[in-house]
Amino acid sequence: MPRSHVSNPTRRHVLASATGAAALLALGPADGRATAVGRAQTSGSAVATHPQVYVTATDREAVLDRVARSDWATRSFAALKATIDPLADRHLTDPAWILSRMAMFWKEGERYTQVYIKDQRFDRAEGNAPVPTVRYPAMRIWNANRNVPLADRIPYSEDGSMMSNNGLVPYAETGHMVRLNNEEILAIAGDAGFLHWVTGEEKYARFAADIYWQWLLGVYYMNPALDPERSLGGPGGYEPGGIGGYYDYEVIHDPMGGLAAVVYDFVFDHLQANPHPHLAEIGKGLIETSGIVFKRFIDINRVRGFSTGNWNINGWGCVLDAILALEPNAHYLDGRGREYYLESYTETSTEYHQALPDILTEYNPVTGLWPESPVYSFGTIGSLLKFSVPVAKAGVDTIADNDTLRRASLAIVPWLDGRGNMVVFGDGRGGSPGYTTFERLLSYYTRTGQGDNAQLVSDVLRNAIAAGQYSRNAVGWLGIVDGTDLVPAGGAGAAEIRAAYSAHHRHITLKNRNDAETGLMATLYGGYDGAYHLTDNGLAVQFYGKGWALSPNAKAYESYWSADYGYHRGAAGANTILPGYRQGPVTVNAIEPAVSADAFTGGPPISPHVSFADVTAAEKRRQIAIVRTSPTTGYYVDVFRSDQEDNDYLHHNLGHRLELTDASGTPLSLAPATDLGTEYDAAYAYFTEVRSAAHDGDLSARWTIDASAAGPAITMNLWLVGQSGRTVYQVEAPPTTIVDTVTPAGVNKAPDTTPTLIVRQNGNNAATAPFVGVFEPSAEGERSVRRVRDLGSTGAFAGLKVTSGGGSRELRDRVERILSATDDATHTLGGGLTFRGTFGVTSENRDGFQYLYLGLGHRLFHGDHGIEAAGDEAVAAGLRRADDGLEVSAAAPVRVTLPTGRHGRRARLHYDTGDGWNPADQPDNDGRTVSGVVPAGHGTRIRVAT
Repeated sequence: MPRSHVSNPTRRHVLASATGAAALLALGPADGRATAVGRAQTSGSAVATHPQVYVTATDREAVLDRVARSDWATRSFAALKATIDPLADRHLTDPAWILSRMAMFWKEGERYTQVYIKDQRFDRAEGNAPVPTVRYPAMRIWNANRNVPLADRIPYSEDGSMMSNNGLVPYAETGHMVRLNNEEILAIAGDAGFLHWVTGEEKYARFAADIYWQWLLGVYYMNPALDPERSLGGPGGYEPGGIGGYYDYEVIHDPMGGLAAVVYDFVFDHLQANPHPHLAEIGKGLIETSGIVFKRFIDINRVRGFSTGNWNINGWGCVLDAILALEPNAHYLDGRGREYYLESYTETSTEYHQALPDILTEYNPVTGLWPESPVYSFGTIGSLLKFSVPVAKAGVDTIADNDTLRRASLAIVPWLDGRGNMVVFGDGRGGSPGYTTFERLLSYYTRTGQGDNAQLVSDVLRNAIAAGQYSRNAVGWLGIVDGTDLVPAGGAGAAEIRAAYSAHHRHITLKNRNDAETGLMATLYGGYDGAYHLTDNGLAVQFYGKGWALSPNAKAYESYWSADYGYHRGAAGANTILPGYRQGPVTVNAIEPAVSADAFTGGPPISPHVSFADVTAAEKRRQIAIVRTSPTTGYYVDVFRSDQEDNDYLHHNLGHRLELTDASGTPLSLAPATDLGTEYDAAYAYFTEVRSAAHDGDLSARWTIDASAAGPAITMNLWLVGQSGRTVYQVEAPPTTIVDTVTPAGVNKAPDTTPTLIVRQNGNNAATAPFVGVFEPSAEGERSVRRVRDLGSTGAFAGLKVTSGGGSRELRDRVERILSATDDATHTLGGGLTFRGTFGVTSENRDGFQYLYLGLGHRLFHGDHGIEAAGDEAVAAGLRRADDGLEVSAAAPVRVTLPTGRHGRRARLHYDTGDGWNPADQPDNDGRTVSGVVPAGHGTRIRVAT
């Protein structure tokens, strides 16, 4: 490892134990510059007993019991010890090892006490403290540089250079490495402090305390950074305004005070019994010095950032533990202690920070959702629930009788896929929602006897564990302190949520089952102008399979300042049509299962097999549907109209390769192309390896993800109905993600590209010549769709005949006819098929009639089976073969038509809503069929009898 930047004399000046390293940290007086020492801050009265933030002395036995009897707690405790024990053991003989890895201004004469910022970067510094001071990060923006493991980091780096995954990085280009390095070391000290509190072992206390002393004194001598040109929106120092924190360019990235407070709280008695020698030199004790430093973080936080949104909540997250570690108000001469600062969170908003009552008004009262994109939305609720634990210790229950917070906590469930990952749209990369949120909820619901909610949360955790997305074997010390056992499986759960709609987010989710292996899920959403971290992605879709978002929205940008951020946030990185609509209001023409205006999730479904959504955005209109064909198979339908003469249909899909063929299976003859251009979107410049072929006929596309340790090969097959004026482009798009867990075995993770299809249709208006396709996800060898053909689509009507096959009885000779229209006309096709509506499906197999599904409309007939609205308004209705006969579901009364069978003219339709059989109203019998009006309801049994 290069050592040119390391000074051996400096190394000798830093030791590690409170009784050894401390002496060398106190190397003489300050140089006369401002050192923020100040006058006495405390009265010396009203000292609290520590620990007090997350636990008190009376909690220790309960924690020991939990560790002894609950397997997850036993394993989590063992995991914590396995991490900390080697560090604490080494510390007994090599205390400098951990302390030297903290990023500090180490060099004598350059132990700065005042940092100056320019253009959101470290500009210069001045002053010289008697001890090394904690290094200020070099830059606001982050980049591709990441810290290597602790063992490989540079000890005593005087010039601030750091070892990254990309090699040695000069201080000026370290991104967030400095901050994250020091936060990690403080967090490790917090873990050790917890182990000391539980076990009483001295080695943990010495390890945690030595880190704390070095950090505390290294911060004590540092004044808040100054920003003379206000690049962060304010002058810095202690002045209000701007976004800068005490020790970072963003106050929401400034959590060291809170992290250190946890250490302080857990090892308080040890710190008191073994004071650092430098405290005597400055004439202060542990409580006063700690309070001065904690209150700097708190006071600067209180006058920076934004009072609303994730900035507000993340700001609270940085300092709340520091607030709760303080002594009572009476202890401080200024009267500002624990109660004073906590009241600003629990009760009274200020100019720069909303308190909890006002925070909760930002959550939608209907959906329970935060207004920002999912990663920010769920991050905020996770933070509030984490806050609730220590705040409850302070005597304030922020969950009880708080319907908004509880609703918000469960709002995430519809936005989780079968593997437990968040949906991806807007800013953010998906992945785990942070299951500690559900752990906190589980503990609360169990503690308060809310069995149904505890079971729902347990099911979410259980699904994530089964999918390999989460483990309860390493829940950390907070999980051990506040955790509880899962409720046994059973009852209602996330699998019953078939549809969800957030009007604010312009986002619809459809599901059919919610397990990773067999679940089907699709999302349909509009775009924003960047507000709320929601982006101008067009009218976009994503399709799922095997628990993965197989047709994703690209989110592989490194940071918001990356050159490719525009691609990943915009329409070119989404599955949409360009040019035209990118962002703006959308009109939901229909969702089934229907989502009422006062709900987030849909009501009872019309069909166990089908659901659909229909949305208009400016010149575009898109219908998507899930069609399940058996317990393990199904597909998606996409009918995308765009009222423009020229359109590009973009579809990104995970895969190691993409194969394009015509209807007969012959590969398209693609040739290198230079005519894709950037007219529709400048981000087209990111597409590479562009090849094309003119092709007006039906198109088949097959994306394949190769088998890996993550599972068998997965394919996505697309059948796209042909239209005139088309050119097909196959391109390599930028990576899909930089997150390991959101694609199978990291396929299409940076730097790997994403195989993408662009179908250009020129001179043929896509309002009347739409893009109509069927997408089927499947494991290798399990594809069930055999053939897709057009049903005479023209103008406002589009229809498909989809033939499936396979080994199960449901799939034998299975045929669905998919019907879509944007007019109010009756469309008559061959075989006794008539349709008047927005969307419908008929289904049959070797056993005969299976179902009719009228997602929204007036009439759907196939042969001798039919459903039609009994009134003038369009209706959602379905008729299906059930295990014990036929049943109908409808949102309003419908006329049902069935064959008379052997009863002939004597036949009459009857229905049973649970109170016995009743004759249908307005009966009719033409000798071949019998009909009658059946009331609204779900799962109403019907039969033909005399």
